[in-house]
Amino acid sequence: MRKDRKRIGFVIVLLCYSLLVAGMFYFLGYKAAYSRMESSTSAFDTQTFYATISDIQNNTFTVTGMEVNDINFRGRFCFSVAEETKITWRYIDISVEDLDIGDNIAITFTGEILETDPGQIQQVKMIQLLGDEK
Repeated sequence: MRKDRKRIGFVIVLLCYSLLVAGMFYFLGYKAAYSRMESSTSAFDTQTFYATISDIQNNTFTVTGMEVNDINFRGRFCFSVAEETKITWRYIDISVEDLDIGDNIAITFTGEILETDPGQIQQVKMIQLLGDEK
């Protein structure tokens, strides 16, 4: 009987220790994943909206957001196309010269929009020409 109590006590202590170790690993894993997510500059910081090109001056575009967008992206915006900005039409790379006034585009950017009139987008990552014809 005494041996059984020792075995049961040993199993309980072992179980408690195992739960403590498992909880510690869970907490550390959760903390590492949360830290990675917080410092990430991936898809969490990227936004896309739809617009119509209303003016082009060199590589600076002024656009008007479409009604299908969130209310924050229905106004006027301007941005410059940088060398690293990817421009596509149906997954085919095109050049900035292929874009014209009146074209509908999707703009993908990171960072904040400066609150001016029109709003200024600082880091345009990708422009997608929408529609069936280039």
